[in-house]
Amino acid sequence: MPSAHSDTDLVKVDQDRNSQRWIAYIQKDLPEHLDWWPYTLGAIPLTLLGFLIVTGLLLTFYYVPSPGKAYESVEFITEEVYLGWFVRGVHKFSVDLMILFLLFHVIRVFLTRAYRTPGEWKWVTGAIVLFVTFAMGFTGYSLIFDNVSYWGMTVVTNMLGALPIVGTPLLYLLRGGEEVSDNTLLRLYDLHTKLLPVLLVVLVGGHVLVVRLIGFADVAGSRQSHPFYPVHTLLMGAVAVGMLLLIVDLVMIFPPTLGPPADLQEVAADVSPPWYFSAPFMVISLLPGPVALWGLLGGALLFVVYPFIDRELARRGWPMGVINATVGTIAIGALVILMYLDTQM
Repeated sequence: MPSAHSDTDLVKVDQDRNSQRWIAYIQKDLPEHLDWWPYTLGAIPLTLLGFLIVTGLLLTFYYVPSPGKAYESVEFITEEVYLGWFVRGVHKFSVDLMILFLLFHVIRVFLTRAYRTPGEWKWVTGAIVLFVTFAMGFTGYSLIFDNVSYWGMTVVTNMLGALPIVGTPLLYLLRGGEEVSDNTLLRLYDLHTKLLPVLLVVLVGGHVLVVRLIGFADVAGSRQSHPFYPVHTLLMGAVAVGMLLLIVDLVMIFPPTLGPPADLQEVAADVSPPWYFSAPFMVISLLPGPVALWGLLGGALLFVVYPFIDRELARRGWPMGVINATVGTIAIGALVILMYLDTQM
């Protein structure tokens, strides 16, 4: 009969084997095509997320989430705190570039159909990461509490309140009441600094894990592999340094600005949201409310489940490569046109 000490040793051996198995999954060799720049677009947002977390933590030392103090605290960070403007600028450009490279990543995966079986869940988890990143962008933009961000916050929450079924509860949940108030800013601050970052880190970790477990999509001409460490790790380190240098240059050229403080009695002349919300903002501005909302909701749902639609249509013999190229071109063209129209209004 084995002793208790022996049983403990066996459990420890099993735990060590499980740990080594997970480490092997994460560190197993990578296909050579991940060295090509279009295939680094998934790693770049991960790097930018790290910048966002570090600079966001620094900003929370000085930011005050109160309507009477929020604007003054952002102004203090920008004009009085040593290198505060720089930290705020890095934070702002990090989210802008993170969304931009996530969109590039989506376009590359869509055009190459890298989501094909068994990669459908890689697409689904990545799509949810994109939507949560949009939510991070909206909540962070609202915290500035200048006149544009205040009225932008009002417009966006009004839009959410018009959603069918969940609209009214969601409006009250975000605003903490019927109107934008002290509660609204506090709730958006909690979302931006607590719930959404944790959710985003978990989702990104889940997406990376799904990719490693399912494997990378096959790419024609990619037959070799290289080790995750040190070759790929050093490559990603070089990408991170390159992104940091780019952001530093952007902040130096375009330092963060601040508009006039929020005026609850006077609607801002321009309530255009950040560039990554320009297209849906224009859809809502140009189309009747219900049509625009249902169109955006339908488009978002179609976007998430597209790999499953592709699989079914491909099984029936549809030329999905040609269809994706056509759909992608039309979608990108429509986004560019809508963003241009927003700049003209």
